[in-house]
Amino acid sequence: GTRIALPPPAFPEVPVRRVLRSRRSSFGRFDAARPVTPGQLSAVLAACAATSLGGDAAPAGTPRQVRLYAFVNHVEGIAPGAYVHDADSGELSLVVPGPQGHFLQENYFLANYNLEQAGVVLVPTVRTAAVLDAVGDRGYRLAVGTAGAVAQTFYLAASALSLGAGVALGFDNVSFVEKLGLAGTAEAPLLIMPLGNERPGPADFRHEIA
Repeated sequence: GTRIALPPPAFPEVPVRRVLRSRRSSFGRFDAARPVTPGQLSAVLAACAATSLGGDAAPAGTPRQVRLYAFVNHVEGIAPGAYVHDADSGELSLVVPGPQGHFLQENYFLANYNLEQAGVVLVPTVRTAAVLDAVGDRGYRLAVGTAGAVAQTFYLAASALSLGAGVALGFDNVSFVEKLGLAGTAEAPLLIMPLGNERPGPADFRHEIA
């Protein structure tokens, strides 16, 4: 499909303590009036794609454990649609053109997110069956652990960029397999991860002064 080059990934210089303390789930705070920038999207995608339970000890050339798909709603200069992320080139490749907000909301089971208001919804996939074939039953722990590591990386990357973020399990993953054409790839969508700017001045609870 159409390929879109993203800017090189970069994060602002922010203290790790601030990043850890400010991470949170956005729930209903997303605001489509302020789109995500391509640079912000590039940084979050690169961080999540590089997540591996093997860490720095993994040999060079080790296959990536996760592939990322991006359902773009409101990103500056990028047309709405579903894209696959090429982690090596840093590009997006179009899979399904057109607005995806209705599909996202229709296949989400809860009411705490308006997914169409998010700038983009990321979907990490893992070839779970192939992992099980390679390492046996402990592959379940590897697949689930990878999903958890990607989720934490996602929250931290969003926090560093002052973006809202969320991670959800309550979605129809079969519909996502069909939408993205994954039936012949053995890739299994594990999470949906909305990312975007939040409404200004939302109510909040300051637990440290309560």
